[in-house]
Amino acid sequence: MQLSPLEDLKNDVIPYAYYRHDEGDRSGFFHTYDGLQLDPAIDQPRKVHIFLPRDYETSDRPYPVIYMNDGQTAFWPEGLSAYSWDVRQTLADLYQLARISPVIIVAVHPLNRAHEYLHVKEYSTPLRKEGGGLPIYSDYMVRLKKFVDDHYRTLRDRRWTTVVGSSHGGLAAFYTGATHGHYFGNLAALSPSFWVGGVFNLRDTPLMSAVHHYLLPTNQDRPRIWIDWGLKRFGGFHNSLIEQQAAKWGKEMVRLLEMDYMYRKNKDLFVYKDKIGGHDERSWAYRFRLVLQTFYGLT
Repeated sequence: MQLSPLEDLKNDVIPYAYYRHDEGDRSGFFHTYDGLQLDPAIDQPRKVHIFLPRDYETSDRPYPVIYMNDGQTAFWPEGLSAYSWDVRQTLADLYQLARISPVIIVAVHPLNRAHEYLHVKEYSTPLRKEGGGLPIYSDYMVRLKKFVDDHYRTLRDRRWTTVVGSSHGGLAAFYTGATHGHYFGNLAALSPSFWVGGVFNLRDTPLMSAVHHYLLPTNQDRPRIWIDWGLKRFGGFHNSLIEQQAAKWGKEMVRLLEMDYMYRKNKDLFVYKDKIGGHDERSWAYRFRLVLQTFYGLT
């Protein structure tokens, strides 16, 4: 791996160590920060991959930016399944077909996803509760966006900025995009965990209490929203139960967004039911392709 000088092509000094590594992908190359600590007073070091378009070093144009939760599975199979989101190949395919223009991907590793991706405490084991760190994590994502905008050539406006996640990461993307719509104009919640915190009436949950004000049609900064789920119900616990819950409460969220918040399908609300998709990175990789075309499509 080739060590990079601590500066980008704008000649702005980047005050954090990263290394540049190029794995020969048609779609781009990496700047990886092994211990990015934006504010030592409040942030722990965190691994972040920034995947830059192949022409980044030879062009002078700015790029849209997509922020991905569970960054450890965006490019490599480092999660529970044997698959990754295969972002590099997805981008290569879309570029070749001229479906989207080049984008920057910022893949953020969690420090403790059971804590950071949940807005309330839940039992992770019968004797231990975790969660409640999502508001702090969402604020971190805003600081990260400012860092990326300061040191890379980006299209800074919210309309070009998206936050994406799946499962608990999908819940985190929904919360982050909703509460910080001034910075993230698009959010994509794939197989999201909307049931966290207890669900009998979604309208009255802590989640909706937290995001209610931001999703009102009077808020000019409310985000465009993508929600999806898979219909596969075999092949293990995650498909038979978890994805079933993602589908049940995803449908309810769509209904609530339409009825209470006047979202309109195919205008500012995009819904996809994956007939063969389950609760795994391979399914999310396919749906991520659709997310990119929905928010950044050229045709």
